[in-house]
Amino acid sequence: MLIIFDIVILAYGVYTIYSAINMKRTQQLNKFFTGGNTMVPIRDVRGYIDAIYHKSLVLGAMAILFGAVAVINDFVMPIPVVMKALVLLFLTVLVWFTVMVSRAKREFW
Repeated sequence: MLIIFDIVILAYGVYTIYSAINMKRTQQLNKFFTGGNTMVPIRDVRGYIDAIYHKSLVLGAMAILFGAVAVINDFVMPIPVVMKALVLLFLTVLVWFTVMVSRAKREFW
């Protein structure tokens, strides 16, 4: 029923991992991780990238896991207990990531 939502979260996870790897490789900030707030110049780009790189990979992996299990839940077999746990875990990781990015912005911006 919510297959579009599931696919969007799965795609979000893939894009998050792709963007993090690309940002680490090129050492250039991606607007995806800055929130588009590029009016104030960042003091330490490399430090900011290093601070959020692994956290971004965790968020992307969690989104991929959630999206994939949600698709299985919708199409293969319902697994409501697993889905409830994954919703809670995904939201926890999302809040954790938001807090970590906020701290990194305060430290490196």
